[in-house]
Amino acid sequence: MSTYDPRSIRPREDWAVILMEERKQLLSSGILIAPNETGAEKVTEGAGHIVRITYGKKAKAMKLEAGQRVCLRSYFKYANPIPNEEIWSDGRPCEYFLMSVDDIMAVIPEGVDVGVYSRPSQSAVDSVSEEGTVRMR
Repeated sequence: MSTYDPRSIRPREDWAVILMEERKQLLSSGILIAPNETGAEKVTEGAGHIVRITYGKKAKAMKLEAGQRVCLRSYFKYANPIPNEEIWSDGRPCEYFLMSVDDIMAVIPEGVDVGVYSRPSQSAVDSVSEEGTVRMR
């Protein structure tokens, strides 16, 4: 199987290359995650960083930029894994996806747990304006 440098891929309009976050063993809430997760648990992880993005109407409207941390749909509408050789410090492979911005639900700050197991003790949302702008804590 061929591997690619995910940073060299130029996605089409309103598509992005996303680096999924490193799998956590312990959430800030104190919940311990089993190291042998199933495929379903992996898919519902739901957070990553934008590596590359090509601007179309949707990406511009969401003000998405490379480097931002984003919350993703639980089940991707359109996503394609990008084979690569990068690994995390624990030896697991880094997962990159080429995906539609339709699968990006929100830009989120660092430190907010996202995924099927995360149940924050308090909301990360501070307020929502009448125009729909979300202010995070």
